[in-house]
This record gives sequence, C-alpha cells and structure tokens, in this order.
Amino acid sequence: MPILAGGIITAGQLDRMQPRVYYAQAGSPTTITTTTYTAVGGCSITLDTLAANARFSVQANFSFDVTTAVSGVYTKGALFVDGVQQSGEARWTEGTSGNDTGDYDMAGKAWLGTLAAAGSHTLDLRCGLSSVTGTPGIACTGYTDFTVTILEVV
Repeated sequence: MPILAGGIITAGQLDRMQPRVYYAQAGSPTTITTTTYTAVGGCSITLDTLAANARFSVQANFSFDVTTAVSGVYTKGALFVDGVQQSGEARWTEGTSGNDTGDYDMAGKAWLGTLAAAGSHTLDLRCGLSSVTGTPGIACTGYTDFTVTILEVV
C-alpha cells in the first residue's frame, strides 16, 4: 500500500520501510561426503517478516578445504529458503584435473527472491559434491558465512 500525500503514517509502516540485515557464520567445518546438500552448521538464519512479498537479498561466501582429492569432482554451495533450494549454486574446483589435497578457496554467490507470506522464515546454506566417485573429502570450513537483507513493502 503506498503512502499518499497528506496521509498518516503508522509505526508499522515505518518499521517495514527500513532494511533489516542478518548475518551468520559457520561455527566449525562441515565435512561433505555426498551429492545431497548438507547443512553448514551455524549458517542458518530464522527471521520474521511483517508483510507478504518481502524481498530478500543474500550474499554468501563458501569456504572449501580439500582433505582428499578426486579428479573432476567439484564442490557446490546452495541457499535454501524454508527448506526449498533456490535457483543457482556456488561451485568450486581447482584446475582442470580436480582438487588437490590441501587446496583451499572461497566461492561466492548472490541470490534475490521474495518471501510470499508474512511470518517466520528460515534461510540456510548447504554444501554438497558433484560426485562421490573415489570418496572425496571436502570440508565447508568455519569461514563460510552469509548476509541476508530483508526489504518489506509498506
């Protein structure tokens, strides 16, 4: 609902006009051993929206550390909103031959979306592998983090 000239602005409208920023960082490494996405411990944010159709902006940094290298396998990181994977993923592999044991790097990804209903929402980061051929060992380290900005309609 727009604010019309001469209209009275309510406290609720003012509250929704300001962006709200949330931040979470992984507490410890999460070992990745499967193609199924695994939750990154500490990288979950639960928040409340006051109105339907709130917009979210997410900037994520995935920190990957190879413990057992397997050629051709890449790591992937994704955002889940209320348990649903969002489109797109961060990916990382070292060179054309795959990861080397001891390699470490960051992969970033941004997402934009809408929270259709007002109420409680959970946004979390999860990591996985492109393949488990050769049983690679990769950790999504404690340096993995993300920032969520919520913009609500008045």
